[in-house]
Amino acid sequence: MSEQPKRVCLDPGHDAGNLANKSPDGTYYEHEFTLDLGKRLEQLLTARGVAVTMTRTGGAAVSLAKRCEIANSIPDLNLFVSLHSNAAGGDGWSSAKGWSVYLYGPGGDRERAAQDILAQVRAAGIAVRSTPIVYDPELYVLKHTKAPAVLLENGFHTNREEAALLGQPAYRQKLAEAEAKGILEYLGIPWTDDGEETDYEKEVRAAVAWLTENGIMRGNSQGDLMLDQPLTRRQFAVMEYRIAKLEGFV
Repeated sequence: MSEQPKRVCLDPGHDAGNLANKSPDGTYYEHEFTLDLGKRLEQLLTARGVAVTMTRTGGAAVSLAKRCEIANSIPDLNLFVSLHSNAAGGDGWSSAKGWSVYLYGPGGDRERAAQDILAQVRAAGIAVRSTPIVYDPELYVLKHTKAPAVLLENGFHTNREEAALLGQPAYRQKLAEAEAKGILEYLGIPWTDDGEETDYEKEVRAAVAWLTENGIMRGNSQGDLMLDQPLTRRQFAVMEYRIAKLEGFV
């Protein structure tokens, strides 16, 4: 059997009902940015063999507890990434600016993930805060997620210059590519240009083709092979039996 894919849960912060987290001039809303960034990251990671789960794919409300429940239900989850933009106190524009990452506490895999993502953000020329890694054990999704978890603050929407950047599709893609590279570095997966398959992806494609062509792996009634779903012992036994029949052992 091929190695199971790495698993990442992306958590676009807030939802369409949150109209408070916005730029002072009302041209930028955090909930819209985080969902767009999440979808960009999902595309980049999925194209490179990562199994991605999104805590929300639209504007409907998803509680903090539900977001953690979704993450904690994913078997062998490698990383939880919550996406946000930051805000300074007060109602007007602020000079506070820069990208940062929040962690429940120092050390462990979460620290390694944060350092890998931070390195790629810096390499992309994205401005970071003077203290880019912040430890906060009171942030709900960091406290209640079992897998290594990071919360990315992608600049300040209360800073006039950064709010303008955060609204630009090209800058969002720049953020997504830098963060995807960092996540892949943490997962031990090499970055490849679009359309270029990794050796692992080639092996997966060849394995799936052989298994389906020989009737060993079959999809559901809709033809979905459900490749990212866990394999039960019953399913494993059936597949092994079909292979044994194919080889003439039974």
